[in-house]
Amino acid sequence: MQATTQTRLNLPSHDAQTLDAIATLYGRMKRKLYARIAAHGGKAKSHKTAFCHEHGISARMFNAIAIDLQGLLDGTRELLVSERKDLLKAIRNQQGQLDTRRARLDEIEADRLRMNPQRVAKLRHTVHRNGVALSRLQAKLARVERRLAANVPGICFGTRKLFGQQYHLAQAGFRNREAWLGAWQDSRSNQIFFVGSKDETAGNLECQLRKPGDGHYQLKVRVPDCLRNKGERKYVVIDDVTFDHDRAALDEAMAANVALTWRLHWEGGHWRALVSFAHAPARRVTLDVHHGTIGLDFNADHLAVTETDPSGNLLRTKRFALLREDARSGQREAVLSDALSAAMAWAKDELKPVVAENLDFTAKKKAMAQLSPRGARTLSGLLYAKFRQLLEAKCFRAGVD
Repeated sequence: MQATTQTRLNLPSHDAQTLDAIATLYGRMKRKLYARIAAHGGKAKSHKTAFCHEHGISARMFNAIAIDLQGLLDGTRELLVSERKDLLKAIRNQQGQLDTRRARLDEIEADRLRMNPQRVAKLRHTVHRNGVALSRLQAKLARVERRLAANVPGICFGTRKLFGQQYHLAQAGFRNREAWLGAWQDSRSNQIFFVGSKDETAGNLECQLRKPGDGHYQLKVRVPDCLRNKGERKYVVIDDVTFDHDRAALDEAMAANVALTWRLHWEGGHWRALVSFAHAPARRVTLDVHHGTIGLDFNADHLAVTETDPSGNLLRTKRFALLREDARSGQREAVLSDALSAAMAWAKDELKPVVAENLDFTAKKKAMAQLSPRGARTLSGLLYAKFRQLLEAKCFRAGVD
């Protein structure tokens, strides 16, 4: 299982400027590769030789750009396929309603059906609205089909929302166009991706983490040759790097020389480093389900944890309060994580595996329009995906089945 930990980087101004230059280069190369794929087609990796020769970047930098971009393209296409499926279903429903109401109007015209004038007028108005809605859905479907048929699915680097704000500067909070342009450029070049490999020193050739021995880490980021003049330094060296979470797992990964994949992200006032690596599974500590289980029931406002004996009889239960949808997502995730940690400790103490229901809210969320406002907010704010993600990760690390 992949583990990710992160830290904030404290950099002197000249090192921060160097990372800004690397991020600008990375963003520019990513957009140029996107334009090449749009013009010539194919996968990102198929353009490696020509692209590296044309722009003078290393093969390792190209690999990171290609992996990052291909993931973005594939993810966007998956979303478009899902949107097309939803649009086709909506068009069928809208067409069925329109055909039914038009048939009733035809019966009224042929004097086979009688209806008072007010209801007839309302029916005609509804038919008109059905036609307008159907036209809009068909136009959306046509746009989705065009994006899927193209070599690239039409991605706006920097987000479409921020791009559109240049036409409404005052409402968006920008003093002038120059202020917007600065934010736009920052958004298009706000991260650097370094793909790792277990065959390379420190698990990554371009971004390497070392532990000098003073309890802190040292991070070395390679400066691309095209950004350096002769005699200038090859690395940005960042000292006093600390990690608050998963330090033991990170140390084990460094000792085993597993691949360390880095993403440096600019957050408007500082750089943040995120490192991903393969987390070794913990030794299994739980017995078989025939010895009893720890059951989890995830709800909007609480997590219910129940222990059963080998026959399935209730032994004890406990509720862990969760924050509702009006709290910030970070706070809600933190409280949920603490509750699951307590459940894992319970399972380890009793040597019993965890059982949780596998819920699917896809159909319910698509029918959210039919719910009450309160029910829609509750369902929309339910952190079920995060619950499953945290549960699987905590079981994996605790050795709990």
